[in-house]
Amino acid sequence: MTRRNLIRASVFGIAPAFVRAQTMQEKGRKLIAEAQLALGGEKFMGMRDRIEEGRAYSYYRERLSGLDVARFETMYADAATGIKQRDKQVFGKKQDYFVIFGGDGKAWDVSYRGAKPMEEEVIKTWEEGVLRNAMYILRCRANEKDMIFERRGQEVFENQPVEIVDVTDSENREVAIYLHASTKLPVRGYYKRQNTKDKGWDEQDTRYAKYRLTQGVMWPWAITRSRNGERNLELYSNEVTINSGLPASNFEVGAGAKMVPTKKASDKVK
Repeated sequence: MTRRNLIRASVFGIAPAFVRAQTMQEKGRKLIAEAQLALGGEKFMGMRDRIEEGRAYSYYRERLSGLDVARFETMYADAATGIKQRDKQVFGKKQDYFVIFGGDGKAWDVSYRGAKPMEEEVIKTWEEGVLRNAMYILRCRANEKDMIFERRGQEVFENQPVEIVDVTDSENREVAIYLHASTKLPVRGYYKRQNTKDKGWDEQDTRYAKYRLTQGVMWPWAITRSRNGERNLELYSNEVTINSGLPASNFEVGAGAKMVPTKKASDKVK
């Protein structure tokens, strides 16, 4: 190929593709900014903690396997690196059973018997879920270095027009965020993740609905989570509180807590 033809190929082939990619990213960034504004702008970005109270429904193979009174507490940390979120999920009217994810690589399963450390695989799954969560991305990760937001286009999803933004982080985690075309509120977060057991792919799907203005923040009062096409959790809130001043101690197991001994691998074999 002559130099002239090489230049022509560069101008009329590669360059337009590069420009299109840049335009897609610019539009993706714009949609993300619009979503943040729709969720409350500075109020949403400045959210320090949140309490969601209501009923949680769990499913097994699309059949209801349990329901309970639930209270989900979330705190956002100011850490420069790592997970910037802590979670506490409380179940039951007596609130005597809960799980804590400290965001520091530790998690606990706590009941009247005492506190039991979570398995490492469970913690890793939670961490991956947080990093790929649409709301967490919008609240905590939008300005991370090397984050890519690309507008895929407009589609119809569950009878409503949506704009889809494909998100890719520096470690090649990919998430698709579906925004309502008019309100720009998130209606779906979707991603695939390779599991460690058989190296197959697990699909994670979260739906957001019934938004209400809550202390300056538009928050979904109905959240449904599915794995590989099957529902596994539905949360319907009857009360949501923003910035109530949750103490960090809520996400810790006290020094005087009773510890439940964990079974060793040799014990399990027996």
